[in-house]
Amino acid sequence: MIVEDERHIARLLDHVLRKEGYEVTVTHDAEKALEEIQRKTPDALLLDIVLPGMSGLDLLREIRKNPSWAALVVLVLSGHWFKHDDPTLADAGATAQCPKPIAPSKLIRKLQECGMTPLLPVESQVP
Repeated sequence: MIVEDERHIARLLDHVLRKEGYEVTVTHDAEKALEEIQRKTPDALLLDIVLPGMSGLDLLREIRKNPSWAALVVLVLSGHWFKHDDPTLADAGATAQCPKPIAPSKLIRKLQECGMTPLLPVESQVP
């Protein structure tokens, strides 16, 4: 699941991940993301920190309060928040963090480092 309020960035991330064989859901705010997570927990969350309403950091803290979401991989992507290896994000429960912008190859590599592999073979993707 991608949680990104900037729609052009969300579309780009969606495109990159689908092209690599990942199944993707996109939301544009933390409240909607929390509803979606409660409905069907994703395997991973690509989370922007600066969001309208509830921040991504608050969403991350909310997710980590629920023991059933303990295994949820949360990769924080942010162009505004970052300090290298910010301890606040780790303390809040981020699995990993990447500054934006991020090259598609680095994003895929970071997801793989977090144990996320595509669900679908790349050849089966519809263009």
